[in-house]
Amino acid sequence: MGMMSETSLGNAGLDLSLMFRKPVFVSRSAQETQSRLALALADHELNWQPGSVDTEFYHGPVGRMELYALRYGAEVEIRPQPFDDFVLVQMPLRGSATFHAGGKQHRVGAGEVVILAPEENTSMVWHQGCEQLILRLPNALVSQTITQLADEGNLTGDFRLPAVSTLQRPIANRWFGLVAELLQFLPGGTGSVMQSRWLKHLEECLPLFLLSHLTPSDTRVERSPPPRMCARQLQKIDVFMREHVSQSITLTALAAAGGVSVRSLNTLCRREYGQSPMERLRALRLDAARECLLLNTHLSITQVALDHGFSHMGRFASYYQQRFGELPKATTLA
Repeated sequence: MGMMSETSLGNAGLDLSLMFRKPVFVSRSAQETQSRLALALADHELNWQPGSVDTEFYHGPVGRMELYALRYGAEVEIRPQPFDDFVLVQMPLRGSATFHAGGKQHRVGAGEVVILAPEENTSMVWHQGCEQLILRLPNALVSQTITQLADEGNLTGDFRLPAVSTLQRPIANRWFGLVAELLQFLPGGTGSVMQSRWLKHLEECLPLFLLSHLTPSDTRVERSPPPRMCARQLQKIDVFMREHVSQSITLTALAAAGGVSVRSLNTLCRREYGQSPMERLRALRLDAARECLLLNTHLSITQVALDHGFSHMGRFASYYQQRFGELPKATTLA
């Protein structure tokens, strides 16, 4: 297969020449592909089907957002770990992909759009030869827009994006018009400092467009439980987190511990802690890891991280520094 730059105009009518000037990496190794993409995008499992691995990956920062272009080559099944720091918008440029979530299946091809905010048991299959443009939207931008729409009465209750939703033609064509504008702000593009206000406008427009074009079933929310019930459920969830802080825990297991659905679990945690369930769990794990390092300075930082549910050392160090203002090594030397 040729380089992805051959699809620079693609079926979506986008000029991606700025994206394709230099790849982040090109690989024919399944193991290298998974490890490097897990670091760049999100933790995930890959199940490769027969065929040649022919990975090509590009990256372009745009304001507070990130653009990626990716090809795997062979057909691959992807099972992302639940994430809540961002939303991924996937746009096939060539070939097709199938997304599974909540008992539903969505197959999309070139010129269509998928919004991905996975909960438990979300998976996707990139069929052989599939090439996609991916936009990473920070959750802060999405949450800001949700609040705005809720204040205006356009969303009700504690809305949360579904794990998978789609935009199809002709709505997708209008979306690609906004993406075409965004591409001008890639490094080396025609977007200038004087046009920074327009980039800020795009940062607000993109999540607003997505949320404004969800189907009614996508915007359905659950009725909130009574306050006393919330307190009991939160206590059960908190106890379960603390008792299993060193173990792998899924959203489904947390929801079951509290006797609520995954969606209600998210609503309760955000209302009480201002965090998603996984952010709350991560904070408890970091607190426990720090206590362990303070009490046992001779222990290996890597072992402490693994013992507290962190399998990626780089992410552990980054999360630790964000929470405590210092790297784990500094704690052991204190």
